[in-house]
Amino acid sequence: MATEGWGLMDKAVTSLQCLVSRGYVADPAQTLDNILLGVVHSSSSGWVLSHQLLRQRQGLSNNQELVLALLGLAPSVRHGWLVIMAARCKEAGHMADGATLVELITQLQGAAAWVVAALSEAQLVMSPTATIERELLGVSAEQAAATPMLARILAVSFALQQTRAETLPIMPMIDASGVQADQNWISGRLLALPGVEVEPAYLLAGLMPMENHISATDWVLSSPWGLLLSMVVYAQYNWAAEARGGLLLELPAGQNAYQPGQIVVLVQGPEGDETLCGTLAQLVLLTLKHLGVHCFPAQPDAVALDALLASIIGQCLTQAVWRYQDGASGQNGQYLIHPHFADACFRLPGSKVFNRTGRHLWQIIRIVAEQWRSEMRRVGVYPKE
Repeated sequence: MATEGWGLMDKAVTSLQCLVSRGYVADPAQTLDNILLGVVHSSSSGWVLSHQLLRQRQGLSNNQELVLALLGLAPSVRHGWLVIMAARCKEAGHMADGATLVELITQLQGAAAWVVAALSEAQLVMSPTATIERELLGVSAEQAAATPMLARILAVSFALQQTRAETLPIMPMIDASGVQADQNWISGRLLALPGVEVEPAYLLAGLMPMENHISATDWVLSSPWGLLLSMVVYAQYNWAAEARGGLLLELPAGQNAYQPGQIVVLVQGPEGDETLCGTLAQLVLLTLKHLGVHCFPAQPDAVALDALLASIIGQCLTQAVWRYQDGASGQNGQYLIHPHFADACFRLPGSKVFNRTGRHLWQIIRIVAEQWRSEMRRVGVYPKE
């Protein structure tokens, strides 16, 4: 996009809003390449949101600020904001109390260097993008109320500019059948949190509605979260077959097996000793980190993810992917793979996914669990008696 052509600006804003809200925007003519190249992943037909951009989003208040931070990667757009911020810094410098200037510089972070270079042009005038600023922020950049927002936006623009030399890989399309798990579950991929609508061609998303005529395998392959949770119990199943350690998924007393508030994870050592490590959500987050897969629109903490997983676990039970086994007297109940689903994992198409294209998923779950156990024991978490 030739950002100097202001007539194209509204179209660029609309495209960037689509990108940050849905994770993907079509751009076959690559009109946004001078803004997005090196910041997000390119694809065969457009742009796919990156982990790097999501990390920077944490320093902003909303997606509107993120859109402006992306526009700030265009020098012609950024210049108008820098002369305004330079004027604000000069204004703060004349105050008896230097705290305001210090706060501004702190908020600007690395972008303070840009502002210093613009001091000779400092002036409080409307920028050429004032209309867009009012649309996205509710106020134009030269107004005092916009100053903290503008400082955050420039700080993120600067941080993104520093990473643009890094070449991000082209993001392949999602295999909608779910069979090519090695194509879908790759480093850099985004996994939409349950209930979040995204562009399914490039982001892992959605749960197949539960219907009587759909098989457990078809449901799992069409539902990324369902597949991930099925890999947990498949890893458990294979590990148990070796009789050298294992993974236990326990339901604390007083909870509904179909809507658990929390599932406790214990990892067994080679001698059968059990170490209480944490919750299912923590295991999932550690696995995603190992895979290089990030949740969209933001990475949840374990408490929030445990709550989100509750309904999916219920669906795993209904679809006969998981099964729940009541505990003996005084013991917690446990979740295991459903025997019918275990059998299906050795027949096509389940076999192709669980023992070929998606083999790395359940293997990583086991690796992560073993490392987790070792770490918990290292810091003094003792085996469960």
